[in-house]
Amino acid sequence: MKILSHSYRKRGGIEFVFAEFPNSKALLVPIKKYYFVKSVRWSAEDPPVTRQDLEKMELAVNDLMGTIDSYKQRIHPHSYLKKY
Repeated sequence: MKILSHSYRKRGGIEFVFAEFPNSKALLVPIKKYYFVKSVRWSAEDPPVTRQDLEKMELAVNDLMGTIDSYKQRIHPHSYLKKY
């Protein structure tokens, strides 16, 4: 998933805009040593965001932030998103 832009928020949160959802903003926050999606301010102009989309967002952000190894260690081994 391609990141179009990001901006830092309070308490370590980062707001991202992704190419697949250019009118929606996803807030990712740090937990332990990786980032996860806290919320998405979804726009009706974009397609609905699925759980698989959220996982792709988390993978892209953790890769960008250099925390991908910590993120991959916490993923359930039977996750339907096997490959990055």
